[in-house]
Amino acid sequence: MALSLHIEQRTLAQSEQREVVVLGPSPAEKVTAPPSTDGAYKVLGVRNGLTLTVFDIVVGGDFVGRYQTEPCVAIDCLFCASGQGWILGSEGERAAVVPYRPGRAYVMAAPRGAHGYYDVPLGSRFKGIDIRVDMEFWGRLGAGDLLNTLTDGHPLHSASSEETWVGVLPVPPELLAHAKALFDSAMSDSGDLVLEARALDIIDMAISELREAQPATLAAPRDRRQLKQARDAMTSDLGRAWTIEALAREVGLSQKRLKSGFRNMYGTAVYAYLQEQRLMEAQRMLQTGEMSVTEIAYSVGYNSASHFSRLFVRRFGVQPSKVRCLVVQEAGSL
Repeated sequence: MALSLHIEQRTLAQSEQREVVVLGPSPAEKVTAPPSTDGAYKVLGVRNGLTLTVFDIVVGGDFVGRYQTEPCVAIDCLFCASGQGWILGSEGERAAVVPYRPGRAYVMAAPRGAHGYYDVPLGSRFKGIDIRVDMEFWGRLGAGDLLNTLTDGHPLHSASSEETWVGVLPVPPELLAHAKALFDSAMSDSGDLVLEARALDIIDMAISELREAQPATLAAPRDRRQLKQARDAMTSDLGRAWTIEALAREVGLSQKRLKSGFRNMYGTAVYAYLQEQRLMEAQRMLQTGEMSVTEIAYSVGYNSASHFSRLFVRRFGVQPSKVRCLVVQEAGSL
């Protein structure tokens, strides 16, 4: 059953643009959202080089696909979110994962454009704002020099490839208040001048956070290479009963350097990262309907189906058996 997805694209009243220049994924593309998605998605052309998107949607079907952006800096504040995205490297490989989490603000710098995939669970609510600044306007804001500091040693770094950098911004009450006010104004069409002013305020806050955060002392190249090996080893064999001791031995690091280096490089602890990848893979497998909940739990590294179910409910808010039953029922109705 198709639900109602309201899509709007327009320029602000004071904008010099004649039509919206979409710097990110366009909601007008059929692949952007499944037909059973419900909610509102607005793309607003603020001025040349600046686009604002606000969205509040509930995904009613598979929401998996590839995205591509124009060269830009993107600032995203998510109020409701789940799932994850992947940044693609120059050779088309999955270079880094970006978990989508509520209450977070992200900055993505892609001077040559970004390429990747997204995977959002069935029934997820996605609500937030997305501000896109093209590279010319970013330079005119006096922030061009910041791009040289955005490395994996930057304290706000979350994920990166050769061409794209993603960081997680602190979310003080002032930034959250501005983001929510901007969302409410855009959804209610309360005034185009207010929208532009609030968008510029958020950009200014993001620039300040990036500038004030001093790049951390970079780990030795050998450590960074081995930390990536540790990440790749876990994600390529999720069913293995990984321990810190075994993982450290496999990549040739001490346990202390592995734990501290992994947190600094990926913004999370080793076990937290492993659990997130296991649950995301389990969620994907459940949506195929090809294996039982117990079989999936074992395949991603959980010896107890009940323990797996508790973690799954905590992460996604639904029993894994219900996800599988819904998929099987839909398949049977075809």
